[in-house]
Amino acid sequence: SLLSTISLVSIPGEAYAHGVIMSLRSVISPVAAMVGFYLFVRFYFRSRVFTPFQYLEERFDVRVRSVAAVLYWLTRLFYLAVFEGASQWPVPLTIVLVGIVATLYTACGGVRAVIWTDMVQFVILAGGMTWVLFAAINRGPGGMVEVVQYAIEHGRGMPELQDPQFYSVSPYVRISLWVLIFGVFSEFLFYNSSDQIAIQRLLSTSAYSQAKRSMYTFVVVSIPVTVVLWFIGMAVFAYYGQMPEAQRPVDGDLALFRFIAHELPAPIPGLIVAAMLAAVMSTLDSGINSLSTVATKDFYLRLLRKNATEDDQVRVTRWLTIFTGAFAVVMGLTIAYVSSGLGETIMEAGSIWISLSIIVMPIFLLGVTTRSVGATQAIVLLGVGAAGVIPMIVWYLLGRNLESVETISFMYLTIPGLVAMIVVGYAMAWLSKPQPEEKTDGLTLLSLEESGPDSTTR
Repeated sequence: SLLSTISLVSIPGEAYAHGVIMSLRSVISPVAAMVGFYLFVRFYFRSRVFTPFQYLEERFDVRVRSVAAVLYWLTRLFYLAVFEGASQWPVPLTIVLVGIVATLYTACGGVRAVIWTDMVQFVILAGGMTWVLFAAINRGPGGMVEVVQYAIEHGRGMPELQDPQFYSVSPYVRISLWVLIFGVFSEFLFYNSSDQIAIQRLLSTSAYSQAKRSMYTFVVVSIPVTVVLWFIGMAVFAYYGQMPEAQRPVDGDLALFRFIAHELPAPIPGLIVAAMLAAVMSTLDSGINSLSTVATKDFYLRLLRKNATEDDQVRVTRWLTIFTGAFAVVMGLTIAYVSSGLGETIMEAGSIWISLSIIVMPIFLLGVTTRSVGATQAIVLLGVGAAGVIPMIVWYLLGRNLESVETISFMYLTIPGLVAMIVVGYAMAWLSKPQPEEKTDGLTLLSLEESGPDSTTR
């Protein structure tokens, strides 16, 4: 569900423009995914919730649930809106076409349609990327070894490993090791704690054991997929490196599309572009379905019609799916227009629009690891997180547009807010009295065994 055209374009684009140092994420991600899963997901099966924000009401109160759900819904909607045009297609046409198609079949078929189409789309993507991989190798300076050697010799390997700044925590270093590690762990803690897109897929399984199998499948499959994408970026760089400089793509994110459109025989470019559109729809349908679920369960059912039947909820969810899809299309057009003037890679632009989502995660982390943090403290911490992230976004944007302001790394946007939330949160936990038993029994790691048998079947 989270594999999209952003992934398919940003990874080869990053390799083409800067090298493969970010591929270290692929080494860290499996560990981070397992840590996040074991910290949070069992509580959602025990409580039989539809969204993670229902857990927040049990652990804290309805205020925390509402604030976190609203923050997640709005910021994740921005994530859905981070689109790019496919091949030579105009960006607005791509956004409108894909948005309409994904919204319609999601509204008609719900989560079942999303899961089945995601599976088919993944197969199409895997086939398309495999074709591109072999084509890029055949048109490069030699075989796989020669491609890697050429990329390394021309600064597209991991030259940062020899740079002492890579091991610093300076916000002015584009990529540093400790910031990279912190970012990957915080990202996967977010996916497994508060990201309805990922959690709804896990909760669609029949039991915690099945969700665990899904997580292990992700770990096994994601490694070769990301390795292929990084190698494609190196191979495309090696291919265009043999050409005169005037013929090389300037924009790394467009290099892969140019290679597909101009170097592969018909009808292969059309099939691969279809796979790219499938990737967009894969993430869009999952996001629309998840956000409509949050809107139904966390707002409509709780605030408007507490006694709504299952049929009523399905009907409302379909209308909310259409509304969410339409709003995502409008925001996508807006973001495409705004981002085009910043001169960023997709990996950098995406970090701006989704950085506020992640500040919800520390509330879940403190919820499952402490007995002392209460509702008021949780709301205060959300304010601390916002106060830490928003100035970093402003600083980053000013640095991209004003020569007088030094640019900070796009990877640094969430770090001050998250660190402040975690430090202040655990200080509050240490200084506070334990919460009432009904707010912690079976809802924290410390009280898990005290709550009786583990019920993890849905």
